[in-house]
Amino acid sequence: MAGALLIAAAVGQAEAQQAATPQAATVKVCSGCHNMQIVMDTPKDYDAWHDTVQKMIDRGAQGTPEEFDLVMDFLFQNMTTIDVNHADAEALMTVLHAPQSAADAIMARRASRKFKDLPDLENSVPGLDRTVLEAKKRMIFFQ
Repeated sequence: MAGALLIAAAVGQAEAQQAATPQAATVKVCSGCHNMQIVMDTPKDYDAWHDTVQKMIDRGAQGTPEEFDLVMDFLFQNMTTIDVNHADAEALMTVLHAPQSAADAIMARRASRKFKDLPDLENSVPGLDRTVLEAKKRMIFFQ
């Protein structure tokens, strides 16, 4: 009985130490080796982030598989570059924090005419959060 209690306590402690949100997991995993500013100063596309996280794991980054999934979630939502004229609906919704209706409007508009810049996007698509777009403007491209 005492052995079972010790195991239950150890499992509970391990679960408590696991980061529960994408941001917490990113801070926990990434700041073990470097400061968070390097992450925040280096937006990349999703595949490049995946490669970077894998390289960090190969170099000894510490975290559970679930935490690494949360790290990728955080990077996708907050530090991933996006080409508005070519991204799929999921990427548009995730990276631009846009509702489905805005992603659909982006895709419909670009079928006939590509977006030229951020003001064109902001003025053409209802439902986009201008504060989010402004904060992410260095990550948004129009190719």
